[in-house]
Amino acid sequence: MKHTILFGNGVNRLLPTNISWNQLLDKIKGSNKFKDDTLPNTMIYERILLQRLSKNKDILKDEFEVKTDIAKLLNDISANEIYIELFNLAAQHYITTNYDYGLITSILSLLEVLTPIEEYSTEDVYSIRRLKRMKNSKEREKNFWQIHGEIRKPATIMLGLDHYCGSIGKIDSVLTPY
Repeated sequence: MKHTILFGNGVNRLLPTNISWNQLLDKIKGSNKFKDDTLPNTMIYERILLQRLSKNKDILKDEFEVKTDIAKLLNDISANEIYIELFNLAAQHYITTNYDYGLITSILSLLEVLTPIEEYSTEDVYSIRRLKRMKNSKEREKNFWQIHGEIRKPATIMLGLDHYCGSIGKIDSVLTPY
């Protein structure tokens, strides 16, 4: 059996220099500040997007701009020792909901990691098969799956009810192909 590790933003939040979700959401609100204490992040994102509609009158363009802003804000996520510890575990698959490259940035400092890191994905919007394969001198390979998209391809950043529902539909079509 192949071992798998699932991780999210908690690892990034261990470093106080990394942006938190609350800070990120406040920045993408722009001048449309609103109180969001009781709203889940997905609903905050939807409201931010809907308030931008007057800017372009094209929700897809507005959404791409918001996701590009998010990508820029997450581009500076710092390397973290915890990622190196996770990488050194006897796991072959690493699944993350993070959009950033904190794990990759961290492990590139290790001498045993061989470059280039191979990328496999034909998806432009969803991330069901978004794979990066890393090889090192100790083991054959480790697979890094960014199941919620990645900052280098802002359209893949999974936010908003439409994107979540579309992704569930993609998963359903893989699991029940008839």
